[in-house]
Amino acid sequence: MADKDEKTPAEVLSELMNVPFPNTAYLEAMKRVFAMQKSMLDNFHENLDKWFERRREGAEATLTMLNEMNGGSDREKRAEAWQRWVSGAMARIMDDVQTQFDMMSKITGQLAEDGEVKIPAEMKQHPLNGKSHLVPKKTANARPKSESRDTVN
Repeated sequence: MADKDEKTPAEVLSELMNVPFPNTAYLEAMKRVFAMQKSMLDNFHENLDKWFERRREGAEATLTMLNEMNGGSDREKRAEAWQRWVSGAMARIMDDVQTQFDMMSKITGQLAEDGEVKIPAEMKQHPLNGKSHLVPKKTANARPKSESRDTVN
């Protein structure tokens, strides 16, 4: 059963309709967020295209290897066919790893350049989801964690 505090997407959109028009700092931040998402999606698309191409090459290499091994009694030629296939498979795996490494290096490099997120003060006071992200201050009557009622001597 859903929590009473949990809102449906329709309720969230309805609340957003009542939010005053965002300020310039918010709009600029959102432009950067969407530009980064577009860049990431473009990179993912390119990487997936490369990944699928390597899978196609692997399927073709497997068929070639099986054809070369089919019916042949020359063990040396069969071993060479298998070794070519294994070498190609390992090269494709290493290309997969390198592609992922390059993508992560690029993302972390971008985060290292401007990874600090600065939230404008007015957004801290009035978050868009209606919930405060500020940590409430402790009251004077709050007891420190080190004090406990249930002490055993």
